[in-house]
Amino acid sequence: MTLKTILVSLNDFDRVDALLNVAGNLAAKHDAHITGLFVIPALRVYPVVTLQVPPEFFEAQRKAYEKRAEAVRKRFEDYCARNELRCEWVKEESLSPLIADTVIRHALQSDLVVASQPAQEEISEIESDFAERIVMESGRPVLFVPRVGEFDKVGEVVVAGWNATREAARAIYDALPILKLARDVRLAWVDPQKDADEDIQLPGAEMAAALARHDVKAEADELVSGGLDAADVLLNHVDETGADMLVLGAWGHSRLREYVFGGVTQSILTHMTVPVIFSH
Repeated sequence: MTLKTILVSLNDFDRVDALLNVAGNLAAKHDAHITGLFVIPALRVYPVVTLQVPPEFFEAQRKAYEKRAEAVRKRFEDYCARNELRCEWVKEESLSPLIADTVIRHALQSDLVVASQPAQEEISEIESDFAERIVMESGRPVLFVPRVGEFDKVGEVVVAGWNATREAARAIYDALPILKLARDVRLAWVDPQKDADEDIQLPGAEMAAALARHDVKAEADELVSGGLDAADVLLNHVDETGADMLVLGAWGHSRLREYVFGGVTQSILTHMTVPVIFSH
């Protein structure tokens, strides 16, 4: 597998430049095509509100989206031209008020999705379960870019969470094109003796051997939590190793179409310090 189509979701206006830097860095490394997507969602209509708000309000909202989309288009195309990247701009007016619906549909034809880390406080233009839905429903790996910081280098030193589960295996193999080009890959297993069904002498050694057959040189790191949350242990390890990317299997469940991430997944998504690939 190689990265040949990277979809970058650009509705988070404040993080457009950071998103383009990360997507562009990966596109240059992998000779990939970038699709920049901006969604103009259908406006939510609430029966009570429609009795009070004139039609002009909804038209003004749509025009505001159009204006923002044009500004993002210019930044996207200028970035691609400066960096000599193959790109395609897609602005889509959705019949749904949920941006995730359109992003998921385009993600199905992509090798990787790049999106912004969710805001602590809900951005009115982006629904609160956007991140969960694109990870759980797209079937594609999703790379979230932190809301703070610029990331000019990604995928050179990578920490991959490993605990011998389906989700962890899926994430590592989804990230394989990136791991192949990394100069340092660390397989991090937090408290392996607590998780494993049987005693393991060298936690992560079997996965490291499997990756070696793909020309990925990976080191297995056994991490002891010492009472800390597993998410904190992983983020500390990212800092200690100088990693510029974390790869993690996403665990979650659906509650009447409202996806809810598990504890470690949600904690990493909230407190990430480097770009993180989630895969389910």
